Amino acid sequence: PVIFSFFFFVPIIGFFYMSLKYNILEDEYIALFFLFFLTSSLFGFALIRKIFDQVSTISKNIAENVAKDISGFHQPGATNELNGIVQSFHVLDKELLGKFEQLNKKETQINTLKELSDLCYVTFDTEDLLHVTLERALKMVNADVGSVLILEQPHREAFVVLASFGLEEFIKKGDRVDFASSIAKFAVINKSPLLVEDIEKDTRFGRESRPHYGTKSFLCLPLKSIYDVFGVLTLSRKKTDIPFTMGDADILVPLLSNAAFTYDNIRLTKKSGENVRQIKTLENIFKLLNSSLRESELFHALLNEFRDEVPFDLALLMTRVENTPDRLSLLDFVAFVPTIFNALSRGSHYCFSGSVFDRVIKQESALFLEYISELSHPVEQELFGKQGLRTVVLSPLKSGGKVMGILAVGAFNQDALQGKEYQIARMSHTLTLAIEQNRLTSSIMKRDQEMEAVKQIGGILASSTFDMDKVLKHTMEMIEEIMDVEAGSLLFLDKNELAFKVSFNLDIEILQSFRPKLGQGIAGYSAARGEPVLVRDIQTSQYYDPEFDRLTGFKTRSVLCVPLVSQGKVLGVIEVLNRQHGDFDTKDLQLLQSIAASVSIALENSRLYQATLSMAEHERSIRNMFQKFVPKEIVDQITHDSLGERPVVDELKTLTLLNIDIRNFSVLGSSIGPQKTVAILNHFFAVMGDIVFKYGGIVDKYLGDGFLAVFGAPVSGISDADNAISAALEMKKTLPLSTNIYPTRLRFP
Repeated sequence: PVIFSFFFFVPIIGFFYMSLKYNILEDEYIALFFLFFLTSSLFGFALIRKIFDQVSTISKNIAENVAKDISGFHQPGATNELNGIVQSFHVLDKELLGKFEQLNKKETQINTLKELSDLCYVTFDTEDLLHVTLERALKMVNADVGSVLILEQPHREAFVVLASFGLEEFIKKGDRVDFASSIAKFAVINKSPLLVEDIEKDTRFGRESRPHYGTKSFLCLPLKSIYDVFGVLTLSRKKTDIPFTMGDADILVPLLSNAAFTYDNIRLTKKSGENVRQIKTLENIFKLLNSSLRESELFHALLNEFRDEVPFDLALLMTRVENTPDRLSLLDFVAFVPTIFNALSRGSHYCFSGSVFDRVIKQESALFLEYISELSHPVEQELFGKQGLRTVVLSPLKSGGKVMGILAVGAFNQDALQGKEYQIARMSHTLTLAIEQNRLTSSIMKRDQEMEAVKQIGGILASSTFDMDKVLKHTMEMIEEIMDVEAGSLLFLDKNELAFKVSFNLDIEILQSFRPKLGQGIAGYSAARGEPVLVRDIQTSQYYDPEFDRLTGFKTRSVLCVPLVSQGKVLGVIEVLNRQHGDFDTKDLQLLQSIAASVSIALENSRLYQATLSMAEHERSIRNMFQKFVPKEIVDQITHDSLGERPVVDELKTLTLLNIDIRNFSVLGSSIGPQKTVAILNHFFAVMGDIVFKYGGIVDKYLGDGFLAVFGAPVSGISDADNAISAALEMKKTLPLSTNIYPTRLRFP
């Protein structure tokens, strides 16, 4: 109505006023004018009314849509539709501004994620990744204090600070935070964000924790990998006291998820590369173990391979001294930096009782030493303190369930060996295998050498039975070579004394003047007991006699002595002195016993050979003597019976006796004289004796100018009587021939 009055009635009243004043109503066209005017006004009013109805509808629709789309919106009372539209647009403007701010935040988040994603492609450094993640997180939630804590593996007993902002006075990169006492442990345990709106009112923490976070409000979010939570990101504010909300945590979730995923990928990539490197290292190790490298060359090559995984500066390879359980021997060492070498010497022995070495051997487990300066044992200071090492890992070398030595790995950098326990343990296993392989190879080579030497000694002793002095001298020279000793000697037992026969590296002339008695000194004790004696430290032996050292000027440290025994009788002893590398052991004892057994057999063979020669000479003399008077068969029986091949028993035999006598020989002998008489008898007895021997008889006795021959003893037969008759007939036949030569040969009528 107001609009209609302003658009219709007011102009009409004004027109009537002007018409009356200026007499316009009298005009003949005034009626038409009024009609046209009223019609036009009505039409205009209708159009305007329609427009306002549309405006009202639009205002209502806008209010309904705004109320529907915007939660919490209530349409206030409006004076007209245009005010309602204006109010709705104000609400929309405010909502759009809020959405725009949210879009800006989302854009910022997207840009942050994009930057982080781009960083993931250009870096493989997890520390850089976490540092950038912390920067972006601080920016996204308007925080100015924060840190990234990673759980220390594998025990997860502490956090390690990898990045921090605004906490330099309390914490810095590389510091360790105890897991049990840290607030961040709740985010790890629950695997969800930890939001503290007012740390002073929170019963879990209290006012004393506030200086460490800079504000009353505190936000801690877990960093989750594929398998578990590996760390946390902490945020707080110093400049404002505005508390954090779960919305802030939700904003950071995509960022942290992407960072954790990338961190996990980088870690897995590094682990994969490390596995490839380890496989390559293992391949190289197997090649080295199967190569021709031995002892120091092999150990150095293996340690050089392991240094790619463990950045050590000094490695000591130590083994326990056999038969001395409280001592370690420095087998080898490798240094990659200048060291005090006069404190390190291969083969040196160290008494480790009461030291960290003793603890490792007893516990059979590795030991990590961080404070070398606090070590007080002399061995610890000599091996570690003097070298300037700041951290050392001791790992036992176990073989057959027993600790055979220790690997000591040291570094000048305090953190160089952190987290390398697994690699060092693998290094220990490999070096143990190398040491055992080297020991077995050396043992086999030494055993082959010893067996070859024993074989040669046995061959020499078996084939040489004439000049035992040369054989024994050569045997002692071979003992010197294969046993690696400083001196040695062979002594024979002479009644109750020992006499030096052969020696090496000792003056034999001086030794021959020294004849120890049975039971005197180690050699005398061994000969008296018939048992071997092994003395590793001469000062601890109750049988040691210093007279030997006084006469020879030799310094005896250790002794190995074995007796020469044949058929239960001690012939002498072999004694070797001072093994040059290491101590005497049971293997040395067994080797020397084998050689001593061969020498004993050779000595017994030589004795039997000499006895055989003597018996053969004796038999030969018997034969030469008896064969003049007795047949060969009789001589064989006599000599064999004398050797005990047949026992002598009483026998009943039938004998045939043949008595020969020269007629009137007494008259002949007195006429020709004694010289010619003997010549005639010798010739006669030789001719007649041969005939007796020819027929198997023996000359029992000579009776002046005759003899008595016996047939049938000691060898009898069925034709003994016939043989006697045949011999008598042949003698009778031969007699003229024998007597005819007397005048010619003996020159008598």
